[in-house]
Amino acid sequence: MTRRFEHWAYLNDEGMELFGSVFPDRKVPVLSMIWRTGSVGHPDNLIDFFTVQWDELTEDQRDSVLSILSEKFSVDKRDIKKQVDDIGLPLRRSLTNGSGINYPGLFI
Repeated sequence: MTRRFEHWAYLNDEGMELFGSVFPDRKVPVLSMIWRTGSVGHPDNLIDFFTVQWDELTEDQRDSVLSILSEKFSVDKRDIKKQVDDIGLPLRRSLTNGSGINYPGLFI
């Protein structure tokens, strides 16, 4: 099902190094174009992040993201998938250089 208002974040050069093979157009679907701050991993690890709109990724994209994260953090893909199912997938704001929405009416 297509959302009425689609939001995305654009990967910067660092984000492209990590996820460019998954998102060659730099555009990652996210729940909101406005990032939030929260803890990731350890409670003292506060970061700014977007939440990826996981259900809008293709099966290949999901598998590729899980493989990249599994290798980067030396964690089994199933463990990462469980966390994504429980709390969503954060995309660090530091890996992006902008965001957008398909509804310009929010700015009028």
